[in-house]
Amino acid sequence: MKSGINALLIQDNFSEAQLFKAVVSFSERTPLTLHHITHFNDAIAQLTTSPFDIVFLDLGLPSNNGIDLIRQLRTLAPQVPIVAMNHSPDAALAAAALKAGAQDYLVKPDVFSPERLKKLGYADIGNLLVTTMQHAIQRAELIRQLTVSQERYELAVQGSNDGVWDWDLRTRSIYFSDRWLSILGLQKAPLHNHPSAWFSLIHPDDRKLFKKQLKEHLTGQRRQFKCEYRLLHKDKTYRWVLTRGTSLWDDQGRPYRLAGSQTDITARKSLENSLYQEKELAQVTLHSIGEAVITTDRRGYVEAINPVAERLTGWSAKEAKHKQILEVCRLIDGTTRKPLCNPSNRAIEEGSTISLSQNSTLISKTGQEFAVSDSASPIRSRNGNIVGTVIVIRDVTEERSRTQRLAWQAAHDPLTHLSNRASFIQSLTNVTHHSKTPQTKHVLCYLDLDHFKAVNDTCGHEAGDQLLKQVADLWRQQIRSSDVLARLGGDEFGLLLYNCDLKQATRIAEDFCNTIQAFRFNYGDKVFNIGVSIGLVAISPEMIGNVQELLSLADSACYTAKMKGRNRVHVHTAKEHCSLMISHNSQWRDRLTLALETDRFCLHRQAIAAASHTILEKQHSEVLLRLRDDSSGQLMAPMGFIPTAERFQLMEQIDRWVLKHALWQLTQSPGNSLYSINLSAASLNDSSFPHFLKQQLAHYGIQPSRLCFEITEVVVIANLNRAASFTRELHQLGCQIALDNFGSGLSALSYLKNLSVNYLKIDGHFIKEAPTDPVTYAMLKAIQQMSRAMQLQTIAKSVESKDVLETVRVLGMDYVQGYEISQPQPFGSCAPVLVAA
Repeated sequence: MKSGINALLIQDNFSEAQLFKAVVSFSERTPLTLHHITHFNDAIAQLTTSPFDIVFLDLGLPSNNGIDLIRQLRTLAPQVPIVAMNHSPDAALAAAALKAGAQDYLVKPDVFSPERLKKLGYADIGNLLVTTMQHAIQRAELIRQLTVSQERYELAVQGSNDGVWDWDLRTRSIYFSDRWLSILGLQKAPLHNHPSAWFSLIHPDDRKLFKKQLKEHLTGQRRQFKCEYRLLHKDKTYRWVLTRGTSLWDDQGRPYRLAGSQTDITARKSLENSLYQEKELAQVTLHSIGEAVITTDRRGYVEAINPVAERLTGWSAKEAKHKQILEVCRLIDGTTRKPLCNPSNRAIEEGSTISLSQNSTLISKTGQEFAVSDSASPIRSRNGNIVGTVIVIRDVTEERSRTQRLAWQAAHDPLTHLSNRASFIQSLTNVTHHSKTPQTKHVLCYLDLDHFKAVNDTCGHEAGDQLLKQVADLWRQQIRSSDVLARLGGDEFGLLLYNCDLKQATRIAEDFCNTIQAFRFNYGDKVFNIGVSIGLVAISPEMIGNVQELLSLADSACYTAKMKGRNRVHVHTAKEHCSLMISHNSQWRDRLTLALETDRFCLHRQAIAAASHTILEKQHSEVLLRLRDDSSGQLMAPMGFIPTAERFQLMEQIDRWVLKHALWQLTQSPGNSLYSINLSAASLNDSSFPHFLKQQLAHYGIQPSRLCFEITEVVVIANLNRAASFTRELHQLGCQIALDNFGSGLSALSYLKNLSVNYLKIDGHFIKEAPTDPVTYAMLKAIQQMSRAMQLQTIAKSVESKDVLETVRVLGMDYVQGYEISQPQPFGSCAPVLVAA
């Protein structure tokens, strides 16, 4: 309160006013300024212009109702305290004055009577009046502050939109504010003020929690009562509310009053529930997706990882948290094995989604490696600032492995697992681009298996496939890791020797031949020996050109190797004439087909003579096939076209052409001479051939005994059951059978007992070596003794010198054939050379 009091006295009695002034002037309590106004309207005007601390109002003013005057003053100056004065001690009037807004009520005779002034004195009465003023002013200030506080409280409550409750624990009654009731839709249906009415509205599932937390507060365990729960609304739905309260405690430490607020949090709970569901959905999604997800802060430290990331990295979410991303997610380039940069840092630096190497490999904590594709994206706040990154990693180990497998399959032969033709041509193309200088030395090898067709035809494609795989395994062990070995198709292979001179390449190719020569292919109860013809072409700068031309040169060299006896190596030279090159393509197939249709084949014959004069002489010749060249007119030996015919399945037609034309020639040469005709594996496996033979013999009127069919031992052994049946059918017709190239199969000889054979035609390789090789001589002697025991006659092939002729005579061979005996002659002019005893 300020030091002085500025008071207004409204009094129409001048003498009483003077007495009032005189009395208060004697007060020593505080300085006082008293303004006296006799008329109420003047007082009103004064109050509007001058501030007063207190007003003394005489209720006995004429022509006015004192209570109405108080109300007017309260309206005009609500903050100024009013002390009402009256001559009579009217209790009702005093009550009405106080109710109208007066702070105090003075009975003037009790204060200003002569007796009281005399008894107490002016000073005491003055002090009493000033004290009354001070108390009135203080009460008015307190009321003002209380009003402000109450208004502030009401504004706060209204602003917070909270309901208020007040629970008297002693009387067990509760006050609920209107807002509290409106939260539950109970404005027009007031709630009973007993706690049971409140508790009855609580959701059954929440009552236990509510009572527990209330008890903990009332027993001092909780400083504040606070609980979130559901209350029943008038519309029979439940509303989520937050109730908070604080207790007042008596001197014995017992709570006697509990009051607080209640907030409707239904919307918040609904939002929380939605956020929770979204979070759960996000978590379930994050845990369910197949990609690994790692989030980091802006410094690159891990914030969280999902289960897939745990599996790939080997780190648990707990272990990984707050670790540097490069420690948890170790990424390297799968090819170079060099570490990749921090994806989090790059995403932050570039401010956009980034992807790392397409060959990324993730190394887990345990050392396990995964092929992955990965990306990192920045995480931004609402204002666009980067606050972290999210890294998504997909395990593509199987996918990359599948891609690698497909790439491998596209470049390799599925049977032998060697490079295929397309891959080999690409390698050859690449190497020709790097052979521009004389210092560059590479060699192309073209390999073609010998006798593969016989295996394939007699035992089927499964046997042929097994043979190819075994041969590929043999050769694979003989090449360097830098070389390329490929299967070009069928039984043809290509070999590209990098940084290799022709001399070294020839040695490697000869090793291939030796390996195959020593190799024996076993299939069931059959044993085959095969060979390989190899053509070599040095890839030098002057020969760089079309890859197909390079392959053609190598193929030509391979063919030349076959012409020279097979299982050998031939190196292509610039001097070789292109007419020697044979291309196994559709052009040659058409050429052979045309030769069959236009009779461009021709027959020769070579005499087979008795080895000694003791044998009953009978003319015997072998029918030989030749092909006349269209351009030069020269004759081509069988080795020049038979491989092509075998490749394009033309041998069966050729065998029948030979048979028909040989029979026609026999009609031109009456007599009982014997003619040997070679049959291929295709005819052996042709069940209709015996019937065809019978028809042709009848057509030309030729005795079957004049025919001897030669079948190579390799073909017979490859399909012994069919051979036994075939030879038996031909024997029953009256024809004779010769087992050609006997000894080349190196098989057990017991199979001969199941064959209807008349002659054993000994392989020329053994015959040539007989004079100089004791082992070969001994083998031939054993064969001769066996043939005698089986009543078979022997024919020695390739008798090309007098030494060989003498040797076979000593061995006791029955017949001989070769250049020493007779040169091949056109059919009809072949006469055997008489061999002297």
